[in-house]
Amino acid sequence: MKFRVLGCSGGQVPGHNLSSFLIDDSLLIDAGSATAALSLRAQQKITDILVTHTHLDHVMALGTLADNLYGKCQKGIRVWSTREVIDGLKKFFFNNHIWPDFTRITDANQRVAVLKLCRLAKRRASLVGAYSVTAIPVNHVVPSVAFLIGNKKTLLLHVGDTGPTEEVWSIARKHKKVSAIVLEASFPNRLQELADVSRHLTPQTLEREIDKLGMNSVPVLVTHLKPEYRGEIIADLRSLEKPHLKVLKDGDVLRF
Repeated sequence: MKFRVLGCSGGQVPGHNLSSFLIDDSLLIDAGSATAALSLRAQQKITDILVTHTHLDHVMALGTLADNLYGKCQKGIRVWSTREVIDGLKKFFFNNHIWPDFTRITDANQRVAVLKLCRLAKRRASLVGAYSVTAIPVNHVVPSVAFLIGNKKTLLLHVGDTGPTEEVWSIARKHKKVSAIVLEASFPNRLQELADVSRHLTPQTLEREIDKLGMNSVPVLVTHLKPEYRGEIIADLRSLEKPHLKVLKDGDVLRF
């Protein structure tokens, strides 16, 4: 499994792209910066998109992707998440007010809609392209899910935005071959109160979360650092003295 970081920041300033990750060139996880990071040719290779939640920093490029590919995407791209997230995209994004409804628009050059919204059942593995995907609710201020993404050799746990949570770790413990975990740390430890009210993690609460998994050798890929606190968050992470933590940066390509 090739895992490419298109964007991994919890805010957008020059040099820091919003959350978006690409697996094997075809499966996108969130779409904060997909069109800023990918060429038009690379965008055309995307067949499926997993959306953790509806916050703008995770879905913004759904709109620009659909716009870029209109007339060039004859099979359509499937956008997957749970009912609450899909309903949120319909109501708040593709509503012909803040953006045209590219889940419906067609013409002679685009006979099927560029995007097709697809519901995933919670806690049950579904086939998404070539991958088994399980959506697991986590603890955020809007409905949000983690994804267990697997093929024959690899199982990736992508947690997305969350505060302290329980169910995802309970389910993950049943899988003995988790290859890597993508987990956020949005704020430094000194802003724990802000992290708690916004349901995000700091390095100290990230440590408590990964301890719940009980697999100390599994690589933990840290994402969603707020750019203004990035140096401070990294210092807090280093103080944990956990060698299996890796802070992601835009452009990283990892293979599991």
